[in-house]
Amino acid sequence: MPKLSARALTLLESFLAQPQQVGLGSISTLAHDHGVNASTLSRLCKALRFDGFKTFQALFREDLADSSFYSSRAQRLIGDGEQSTPASAMAPEGALYQAEQDNVAACMDALDEATLEAACTQLLAARRVHIVGLRASFAAAHYLAYYLDYLREDVQLIASTAGVDVERALDLDERDCVVAIAFRPESRSTLAYARAAADQGTPIIGLTNHPRGDIPGLGNHTLVAPAAGPFFFNPMSTLFLLVEMLLSRLATRLGQDAINRIRRREALIARLGVE
Repeated sequence: MPKLSARALTLLESFLAQPQQVGLGSISTLAHDHGVNASTLSRLCKALRFDGFKTFQALFREDLADSSFYSSRAQRLIGDGEQSTPASAMAPEGALYQAEQDNVAACMDALDEATLEAACTQLLAARRVHIVGLRASFAAAHYLAYYLDYLREDVQLIASTAGVDVERALDLDERDCVVAIAFRPESRSTLAYARAAADQGTPIIGLTNHPRGDIPGLGNHTLVAPAAGPFFFNPMSTLFLLVEMLLSRLATRLGQDAINRIRRREALIARLGVE
C-alpha cells in the first residue's frame, strides 16, 4: 500500500471526484487548477506505482469512455449473479430507507446557513434565472423551475429536448443567475452551460452531491446533497430537500408579494381549467 502525504491524499480525492477534468486535461492544466507544480503530480503518479502521468490519466479516460457507471453500482447491489438470494433480501427497503435518513442527516449537518441565504439573495436579485440540470438531474431542475416561476418572473428551464442548449447562455451576464444541478457522473451539457455562463460573469448556484466536483469549482454558492447508499442510481431525497428549502426561504422573504403571485397563478389556472 503506497504511503501518501496528507496533501497527496487530498489531491487524489479531488481527482477521483473530477474524473472528466483528469481524463481530458493536460498535466500542466491540472497542476495550475490545483495550485501545485506539474512535478507534484508526477511524484503522485510514481507514488501510486504508475509509470507516469499518461498511464495514470489513461485510467480516467477509460472511465469516461465506459458508460457502465450505474450498471456497476447495480452489480454491487445484487451481487455477482451466481447467488440465488433475491436482490430484495440483499438490499431490503429498510436499508434504502436508512441510507436516505443518513443522507438527510448529513445534509442538515453540513448545511451552511450563510450559503443558503446568499443563494436566496442571488435568486431574488437576478434579472433572469436559468436553471440547468440534464439527464438524471432534470427532474429536480424542472421542479425548481416550475415552482420558482410561481414566485418570480423570468425563470427559464434549459432543456435540450427542443434543441435548446448552451447557446442560450450567450445572452447572460453578471445581472443574471444560473442554477446548475449535476450529480456524478456530471452531465457534460450541464457543465458546458455553466462554464459558458461563468465565462460571461454570470453568478452560478450549484446543487451537487460532490463537493469537489466541477460544479462547485464554477459556483459562487454551492449546496451539497449527500447521496450515499446501496441504491444503484443517485438517491435524490436530499436534492429535493434543498430545492424545497430554497423555495420556502424565497417565499418567506417575499412575504405578501409571493402570496399575491401564487394567487394570480392559481386564478389563471382555474379560469383556463388546465388542472
